[in-house]
Amino acid sequence: MVSNSSLDKIQLDKRPKKALPLYEQIRSQVNSRIEDKSLKPGDALPSIAHLSKQWDVTYRTIKSAYELLEQDGVVTFKAGKGVVADSDRMLDNQGKTLSVTFVSCHLDDPYYALASTGIRRFALEKGLELTTIDVGNSKRRFINAISSPGQDVDGMLILPFEVSGYESAVQKTIEAGRKVVFVDRDLPNVNASYVGVDHFSVAFQATSHLLAVHDRPVYYLAFVDKPSGAREWFKGWRSAMQSYNHFNSLDRYIIDLAIDESELAGTIDVGLEYSIFAARRLFQTQKEEKYSIFAGNDFIARGVYIAAEELGLEIGKDVFLVGSNDMPFAAKMEVPLSSVHPIPSVEHIGYQAAKVLYEQLTGTIGNSVRQLIPVELVARASSVGPASK
Repeated sequence: MVSNSSLDKIQLDKRPKKALPLYEQIRSQVNSRIEDKSLKPGDALPSIAHLSKQWDVTYRTIKSAYELLEQDGVVTFKAGKGVVADSDRMLDNQGKTLSVTFVSCHLDDPYYALASTGIRRFALEKGLELTTIDVGNSKRRFINAISSPGQDVDGMLILPFEVSGYESAVQKTIEAGRKVVFVDRDLPNVNASYVGVDHFSVAFQATSHLLAVHDRPVYYLAFVDKPSGAREWFKGWRSAMQSYNHFNSLDRYIIDLAIDESELAGTIDVGLEYSIFAARRLFQTQKEEKYSIFAGNDFIARGVYIAAEELGLEIGKDVFLVGSNDMPFAAKMEVPLSSVHPIPSVEHIGYQAAKVLYEQLTGTIGNSVRQLIPVELVARASSVGPASK
């Protein structure tokens, strides 16, 4: 059995608002012990009962962690020995440097720039050979980067737009034997892993908050059909509205930012222009005593601020709104912007996407997975008024 000292230093976060459940923390910590070689192939791990008592957690928590580690392929349950580090799986990929390519259609977007730092951090931790390719709004560059990434590329992280030809290019690289993970947006007809924010919960939390505070219907001012995350926003907004008994005439509260994906890929300034135009149109055509708005993300919300100021409306007084992603500028605006925050950070999206790709390349994950990053609302003056300052 592994000496207790090799696991004694494991620290568990037991706070009510912990970022990860206890069994996931244990899973991560044991994997770390494997990486730093303090846990070696063939070592027997302490019993579930022993660790349950030592860490003061439930028997089921330890058992769940061990079951996940078995799914990861790094431990096995053996009769008479208990839980044992799996030597075959741990040694399969030793000595091989994995080559990974991140293909992005929107690297100049600050949100995805933050996510990409997580990809780089994971690559450094695992010694991956990482190449980043920014294809912008060029369909030809995207298809070339995906279809012909080079013989030595083992896996790809892809941030796509839904443009014709993209799905077939990704499918081609999967059929060539490469592993693919989509980052925060996917292509609906491609069977590949996905790691991204829980966009449904983003809109549901934001809309429910506004409904609870102001007791009036909430306008949806965002993309409706594309990208994939917008479809989840729309579902979350609609579900929240219906949960507050707003079933009828929802169409009048939908302000779609109808921008072609290829145009949006060029620059985030295009999206800002469209959001200003859409907010201006809302304020001029829908006369309300007060407006409640779910603005999709913080960049769209910034357009609402600009349009409101042009028309003499005050954020947090005449207009109440919530964005998402909790970008650094949100808390620094003249009227701080309420936003739905990825837990623990935007960077974590990229980190987890790279981790899932790594686990697929090393065989610890077999089938494609869909991993959603949890979110929480950060309420500020834009949604509750100046008293929140």
